[in-house]
Amino acid sequence: MSVSGTRIRVLLADQSSRARLVLGNILEEEPDLQVAGGAVDADALVKLVKQQRPDVVLLNYSLPGNKNLFALQRIFHEAPVPVVLLLKREQLTADLIQHAMRLGVYAFVSDTDHKRYPNYRNIAAKVIDKVRTARLVTIADMELQLAKVLQEAETIVTEEPKPEPLVDSVIVIGASTGGQQAVEFLVKELSAELSATILLAVHLPAGFSKSFVQRLQRQTGLTVKEGRTGLLLRPNNVIVAPGGRNMVVHPVLGNNANYKVGFAGDEIQSDEQPSVDLLMQSVANSTIKQVIGVILTGMGKDGTKGAAAIYRRGGTIVAQDKASSTIFGMARSVIDSGVSHHVLPLSEIPQFLNSFVANSITAGATGDTL
Repeated sequence: MSVSGTRIRVLLADQSSRARLVLGNILEEEPDLQVAGGAVDADALVKLVKQQRPDVVLLNYSLPGNKNLFALQRIFHEAPVPVVLLLKREQLTADLIQHAMRLGVYAFVSDTDHKRYPNYRNIAAKVIDKVRTARLVTIADMELQLAKVLQEAETIVTEEPKPEPLVDSVIVIGASTGGQQAVEFLVKELSAELSATILLAVHLPAGFSKSFVQRLQRQTGLTVKEGRTGLLLRPNNVIVAPGGRNMVVHPVLGNNANYKVGFAGDEIQSDEQPSVDLLMQSVANSTIKQVIGVILTGMGKDGTKGAAAIYRRGGTIVAQDKASSTIFGMARSVIDSGVSHHVLPLSEIPQFLNSFVANSITAGATGDTL
């Protein structure tokens, strides 16, 4: 039941009678939720909001009369009420998020089914959760919620979502013992024009990565950043996993061609954090065109599973050789597992990466394959 002990009254706004029926059934199956009515266009919606005074409005973005969020503007000014907005993934942009949330939209639910009728049953749990949470919000909370949603669902700021990827190549580098010095050398020697995103996972405790980022930035023309939720993968950027946290990548909400930083498995405490395996596996599972995994000096076997995942998806694996490694553990494990394509001394790895990425871009431009 709701906080007040009464059912949460939800007004449905969708042109489709089928959609209203399905959404109504989803809500009525919950003991604490109740349908307060249905609207087929913006005029009917505003009228019903004033008459019924619902706790939450569940609004389809494509509702007739809602062009440029006009229906939301009317509700916000005439009868403010928390709104949960239903829309297609490709409709969701950062501009829309900011505009809509300032007009009382508390949450967004996107449907992944691109058929004529959205399959709301597939996202029923999300709809129910957002409706219940929206019931507790006040207009004063919206700015805080806006900041949270933009951080968790950072998208490309455009009028229309762009399907083309921001980055075609990603290099994932993992290291442990002696790894900071090896990474500093490698990054220093990488071309400032390298058209790839470099993701770094070096075993560091919490609080130690910020100074590491600063040291790296002083030695390279690339842009070096500490990973944070929602940070977009862009060319010529080096993203360092924060100490003690397992950085991964996720597709950008509303634009699956692009990826952003996220985190996983932070509840698992281990000396091998940030996890090289988790980062590499997440990139291996992406649709990024070219993935290169690099395993440098370090103790243990972290990175072996991740390197294998990249190998299986057709990526390229480079392992640092024994002679140049402070501790020949992580690289050795990858080599012994049979998934390394190249075993190189540290001094040769930067030039290999520079040439490999540059040649891939040239091949792509001419239509050739490497």
